[in-house]
Amino acid sequence: MDFRKHLGLWMLLLVAILAFYGRPADACSCMPSHPQTHYATADYVVQLRVLRQSETIEPGKITYKVQIKRTYRATPEARRMLRDGRLSTPRDEGMCGIRLRLGRVYIVAGRIPSLNLCSYYKEYTAMTKTERHGFSGGYAKGANCTVIPCLNEGCHRGPIYDDECKWSRSEKCETEYSACMPRKELTVNGWISRCRWKHTQLYKKCKSNS
Repeated sequence: MDFRKHLGLWMLLLVAILAFYGRPADACSCMPSHPQTHYATADYVVQLRVLRQSETIEPGKITYKVQIKRTYRATPEARRMLRDGRLSTPRDEGMCGIRLRLGRVYIVAGRIPSLNLCSYYKEYTAMTKTERHGFSGGYAKGANCTVIPCLNEGCHRGPIYDDECKWSRSEKCETEYSACMPRKELTVNGWISRCRWKHTQLYKKCKSNS
């Protein structure tokens, strides 16, 4: 199980790398990812405020001067990069460049050295309570669970393993109001842990309205 789970994460990472370094026409083909997956695979996850931007610091890039308000997780290399309070992104949107709004607060889950459309970035005020809780540590509780992107209808009809939850980008309730978490279930062989979508009150309300 562990091998299959880690292979899946490496495949997601490989797709992101190929998307970023591929040809311009293909550069923005990113694998759909649940926020929990962004949290698990990012080099850093931070809450930041965008102070200003410059197009002269790095050729071909926009550099944002940011105030890091909270660091939820970061690799040592990412922490060194974040000390400068600068994040860069390709100037050309055709090369996966993104645009952040000055003065706004975002949650960003990215990989070094630069931000791109395959990164996670969302204005804090636009996030649900579940998403905010997830990035502040809730998603970490599902570290042994993997969200598997479904790219076709047949995916949901296939087998579901104990360490995964299936998800498609169109599933708003699972994206904004839930997370893939381990849950104890009683079977004929006793209690076992299985990864399932967490049924929060907001998730239940979303499902009842959908």
